[in-house]
Amino acid sequence: MIAVVAGTGNLPIEACKSLNKKQKEFFVLSLFPQDNLESLQKVVDHPDQIISEKFYKAGAILETLKQKNTKQVLLIGKVDKRNILKKVKFDWFALKLLAKLLCKHDKAILEKIVDILQENGMEVLKQSDVLDTLFVPPGVLCGKVTDYIKTNLEFGMNVADKISESDIGQTVVMKDSMIMAVEAIEGTDSCIKRGIELGKENVVICKSACQTQNKKYDLPTLGTNSLENIKKGEVAAIAWKSSKTFIADKDEFISHAKKLGITLISV
Repeated sequence: MIAVVAGTGNLPIEACKSLNKKQKEFFVLSLFPQDNLESLQKVVDHPDQIISEKFYKAGAILETLKQKNTKQVLLIGKVDKRNILKKVKFDWFALKLLAKLLCKHDKAILEKIVDILQENGMEVLKQSDVLDTLFVPPGVLCGKVTDYIKTNLEFGMNVADKISESDIGQTVVMKDSMIMAVEAIEGTDSCIKRGIELGKENVVICKSACQTQNKKYDLPTLGTNSLENIKKGEVAAIAWKSSKTFIADKDEFISHAKKLGITLISV
């Protein structure tokens, strides 16, 4: 039995579709049902395949996985680390997990979770194995690569590589060879918003991934949601690492980018 431990966003939906096509037996453990429960219900066969559990109840989550005789786990979707700063009632198991960490970088937290699951006899699946169809080969998907875009892209991707290796974030927003915004705990969408507020127009968005990125969790993702609040003229180009970034709703993503005049580049 496969457990899809679902955070927010479209990736859990895409994962369920993929598992259905592969005819795999699975259930969904939704950590944020208020975000995507309705969408999840459309892609699973029976309502009892979806179990809701609060993200901060780590002990209850582990117990549910054991009770369902879970052999494999897919960690998929976003879990905003800013939730740790909220006044929520973490259970004793979650508090112990956090207390054992010397630092609370995303990588450290997720590596600890993977270790705990494996210690309890569960294999953590690679996101890339389930969602390999969401990778886009290198190339220009739409638009034109101008000298302006090329210059900002080269500088921006270099900086994005460095912050990703340091487990700070994955996204850098550029304009005129200047850094407008660097992603940290706030996440990609908020970073892009801040970059546009400062750059006003023609910013270049660069999204990287760590060279040693663990494909069991936290692979970078772009999609239609990334373009939701962008107006025409604000963004000149978006670039990402082809073999390490999921593109959700690819056709819609490209169509929307064309309308906004954005060049899309898979590096």
